[in-house]
Amino acid sequence: MAAFWDRREKPYVLIVFALPFVWMFSSLLMGQYFPDPGKLLMRLSGIWASVFVVAVMAMTLIGKFKPLKAINRYRRFIGLTAFFYGLLHFVIYLVLFAGLSWTWISSDLVEKPYIYVGVAALLIMAVLAITSTKKMVRALGKKWKPLHRLMYVAAIGVIAHLWWQVKDDVSLAVYFSVLLVPLLIVKIPTLPT
Repeated sequence: MAAFWDRREKPYVLIVFALPFVWMFSSLLMGQYFPDPGKLLMRLSGIWASVFVVAVMAMTLIGKFKPLKAINRYRRFIGLTAFFYGLLHFVIYLVLFAGLSWTWISSDLVEKPYIYVGVAALLIMAVLAITSTKKMVRALGKKWKPLHRLMYVAAIGVIAHLWWQVKDDVSLAVYFSVLLVPLLIVKIPTLPT
């Protein structure tokens, strides 16, 4: 019965998680982000990536409450969504913001070192996404859980990425730090060494 419920609900969960992407894409097609779509879309996709990173980090605590235990079945799904929006953020930077110009990108790599932290967090999430299938869980066995604890490193990378790029408006960095730092403080001391 639980497996059936799981299969029935997942398409609806997918639709809900895809709504920010649909909204961004349709707004782009309607010309709402011009004359500089890259800048605003990078910000929006980065916000949604951070929202889902917070969500996946919060799952450990939320899933401990008995009435909410069923939500644990979506932990990997939420993690994949965080990776999707992180990847979207990166693609928007490359295509819409930098225009696939290596001159522009190489200049940014010198002037904006926070890019390295963001890419490192994205690479970690990519590894976790690749190893999130049932087949990979079986193949990795006991190594799977320690590997997926790297999500905590990715979350620290997200916080660093947000703070490092601050110029004058600290609001986003503050909001996500307020949400992520307590989750890290609660969880990190309980991780096996």
